[in-house]
Amino acid sequence: MKKILFLALILALVLGTTPAMASGPTNKNYGNVTLSGGFQAGHFPDWWDLNAGDLVLSFTYDATGLVDDFGGNAHAWAALGVRSPCYGDFNPTWMAGGAGVWLATDYDWAANTFDPDPPGAPTQDIDDKLILQRGGGMDEGYYDLPSSPPNPWANYAVWFDRDGVDQWQAKMWGAKDGVTYNTGGTYEVVITLHATSDTTGEAYMTINGEDQGFYVPNWHSGPPDLYPAGMTFTGDMKHLQVFYGMYGYGATHTVIFEDVTVEGYLGELPGPCREAIIDIKPGSDPNSINLGSKGVVPVAVLTTDEYDATLIDPDTVRFADAAPVRWTQEDVDGDGDIDMLFHFKTQELNLDENSTKATLTGNNTDGGAFWGTDTVKIVTKGK
Repeated sequence: MKKILFLALILALVLGTTPAMASGPTNKNYGNVTLSGGFQAGHFPDWWDLNAGDLVLSFTYDATGLVDDFGGNAHAWAALGVRSPCYGDFNPTWMAGGAGVWLATDYDWAANTFDPDPPGAPTQDIDDKLILQRGGGMDEGYYDLPSSPPNPWANYAVWFDRDGVDQWQAKMWGAKDGVTYNTGGTYEVVITLHATSDTTGEAYMTINGEDQGFYVPNWHSGPPDLYPAGMTFTGDMKHLQVFYGMYGYGATHTVIFEDVTVEGYLGELPGPCREAIIDIKPGSDPNSINLGSKGVVPVAVLTTDEYDATLIDPDTVRFADAAPVRWTQEDVDGDGDIDMLFHFKTQELNLDENSTKATLTGNNTDGGAFWGTDTVKIVTKGK
């Protein structure tokens, strides 16, 4: 047997090939990223395959350079996480999923939030907010693992106090200094991602070693009832890229992501991203959607000189997180070209009353991916 294996190896080398071997997880340290000014964003070069195995993203978030001495006249947000191809590096989507999941940071809007608490200052002062997001503008009410919190404001390890004692979190959970209070404005973040299909996944995050959670129905002594709490998300699980960004105004803000480390399975490069023209509810203006409807929403992808819509792989198409229930090839816009028309169940759309745009994404049978965006007007029953 040993001779047979040896001869097989020699033959493989002679032919210029090597026996196939299973690739294991890779650990990459990208060092530090400093973002300063008004708007900055970027990404690391590698693509990760979540279907091949879980991904763990860890780093230190240093928020001590954020400025809020002017109250609402100066503010900033930061983000770091993973996104699918064809999306940007800050708020890849707005009020809709489909692009990945990321850490989103915010802080209290009161003036002088980050100044040291003077003697006699309120002991319930909280400063920094760190949450998972699968769409820009979404708050902690979008957490849905192990289930959706009935009261998302009764949370744990979401809000943090830099310089005093948030007595409620300390009393409820008995947290140690440096976990939810007296943090000094720096936070150890670990995001763990797990794929449940080619287009769906689950995300959990720890801050300073603490899992996030929610109390039911309100704060009470002891640990949170929904714990650990996480979030489902959607995107291209075979092609995820680590991105980072910051947006601020009214001052020169600075955030630092230190010692950014990713452990997971490297994936293949995605094909080129192509922008397609989509038409939500063809023939309708505005594109009104009643989220209470039990019907379907048609969305057309139009063939142009630059893009052939008939090359779309329908099984990969997602519109506001929803998969199509049916599709046809037809000339939707009457220009003689064959387009693709998809229908999506209204109640499966990840939109809300604040949504003004919706994005459709997917892959092409000849390689690569595509995306397209159109406006929507969300209406309520009777309007």
